[in-house]
Amino acid sequence: MLSTGIKGLDNMLGGGILEGHVIAVVGLYGTGKTTLGLQFIYEGLKNGENCIIISFDEDEESIIENSKAFGMGLEQFDDKVQIVRLEAVEVKKNIEKIESELPEIVKSANAKRMLIDTISILETIFDEAERYKVLAMLRKILKSAGITAVITSEADKYNPNSSKYGLLEYICDGLICLKVIRRSELEEPILGIEVVKMRRTKHSRKPKPYTITEHGIVVFEEAEIF
Repeated sequence: MLSTGIKGLDNMLGGGILEGHVIAVVGLYGTGKTTLGLQFIYEGLKNGENCIIISFDEDEESIIENSKAFGMGLEQFDDKVQIVRLEAVEVKKNIEKIESELPEIVKSANAKRMLIDTISILETIFDEAERYKVLAMLRKILKSAGITAVITSEADKYNPNSSKYGLLEYICDGLICLKVIRRSELEEPILGIEVVKMRRTKHSRKPKPYTITEHGIVVFEEAEIF
């Protein structure tokens, strides 16, 4: 198993993420999806593992600056981490090229971990039929490479247990949901994390509160939501 770099989450997962698994991390804006993904990558880098970050949102400089804000200096591992910025529109135009080149990128990097952030941007520019084909193609590439991947996605605004288009969770081995929980409109919201699905792993299904600190996400596994 691979540690996520978040002790409380590892315990919820029964020790971490199984090697070769593709995991979806779903949540609304500001719930810490990218932060969780960066912690997963940073933990691998500290262990001497090669890692890849594919971003459909921010460029390399922004990703490095974001990681620094949480005490995760990715720049010190420049020989171990490869950061690739992909423009979603260009991916759509050249989907066959991506399908042929991405496996080579993964293979040449000899990577053990990958973060894809955020898949929602790519999904937005495809129709439903194309969307599923692209996600299935991505899963096939990751599975063939044997890499362990975290893919972040915006949540459906009406269903926090679902990705924006409701497809990602079906091509992934696991689903972790980050939620904003309100007991009432007048009370301060609580952040809650839930492991909704995790194949071949005995995991906790009970949501737990978490917070985003200057060192990243901290899960309070001994606490209750309410």
